Amino acid sequence: MNDVFVERMVKKKFDGKDALITAAVILGIILLSFIGFIVGFFIFRFPTLSLLITAGAVFGGYKLIGSRMLEFEYSLTNGFVTVDKILNRASRKRLTAFECETCEDIGNYLENEARLKNRSFDTRVFATRTSDRQGSWYMIVHGKKTGKTLVVFDPDEDLLEAIKKFIPRQLKFEKFGRN
Repeated sequence: MNDVFVERMVKKKFDGKDALITAAVILGIILLSFIGFIVGFFIFRFPTLSLLITAGAVFGGYKLIGSRMLEFEYSLTNGFVTVDKILNRASRKRLTAFECETCEDIGNYLENEARLKNRSFDTRVFATRTSDRQGSWYMIVHGKKTGKTLVVFDPDEDLLEAIKKFIPRQLKFEKFGRN
């Protein structure tokens, strides 16, 4: 068998919740800057303090708004899958890593959502484009660090075909037939 490597990037769509958080952060920056102005000029009579408070508020706000800019990277190498979260194209965090052969179940998330919500997992990983999980898939796997894990993700056809090659044979026939 040839080596199999598939890597996909999925950008999370900016939704209403993200817009609300961004608006709240901007209002927070304005409020902190105003408080900094009052404290710096009128209470301590030290204008530099107001500039420091404003600069801190702007920097913190930039970081908070940037944290809403999410991308997820799915990488499959010979049956080993990693799922990473990338914040603002600057920092990366590994959400989970697992072997496809540890897969217990796989399928369309929305069709099985009610059943999956009632099950117990050590870790739940949601790495999808949208918060409504439309078109998302799930896998129940065992990761070395994350234990029994529910992974909800948005694979394309190539990634899904690659995953099919490495999941247990019985599960593959049960979920996808003989194709």
